[in-house]
Amino acid sequence: ARRRGGLVEPLKMPGKEPDAPPPPGVVMGAYAGLGAMLSFGCGRTPGTLADDLFAELALPAAAICFFVAAYSVYDVMAVGALKVEHKALDVKKSDDHCEEVALAVRTQMNQVEQMPSFFVATLLFSLLVNGKVGGVIACVWVVLRRMYANRYRASAGKSFMDKNLGALTIPCYFLLNSMALATVIHVLRAVVSDKLLPLLAGA
Repeated sequence: ARRRGGLVEPLKMPGKEPDAPPPPGVVMGAYAGLGAMLSFGCGRTPGTLADDLFAELALPAAAICFFVAAYSVYDVMAVGALKVEHKALDVKKSDDHCEEVALAVRTQMNQVEQMPSFFVATLLFSLLVNGKVGGVIACVWVVLRRMYANRYRASAGKSFMDKNLGALTIPCYFLLNSMALATVIHVLRAVVSDKLLPLLAGA
């Protein structure tokens, strides 16, 4: 970055411009399609819980707690270490940080932004649909997010396209939102089977 008139102006890196994302309806449809595959393909009977909740939730809980611990050690502490290295502990505004520190801060904040969705989707999918599958999906998500964090922090001097973050973030969005939509579909299936089917049978 270079300073102009007291402001830090990011350097413009040459390279291909990113493509525009698909329309939101297309993305939501893809999530719903994958969610339906999870609900119908590996979900237990809608409206029921696992007989052994500990066994069902053990792997999802381990994945969530490992992510929390890894975030604290590798994301939060990385920001502090880089601030010490670059003598930026007293810098108040993020715009005034050097690129290495700014990337570490952005990486940490992005992990925070993803946490609520990850916790909610993983736990509810595992509780209501399938905990073993939810645990596997959560573990893959955690590995991809750790790879994302390492790549983003180490990308100083690269253009956005050269960082190639989408190769890691896009699969994460699909994993997470597929679980979320699978949970919605599974709940709807339970409501239909409990309320609608008896009415149709009585008719």
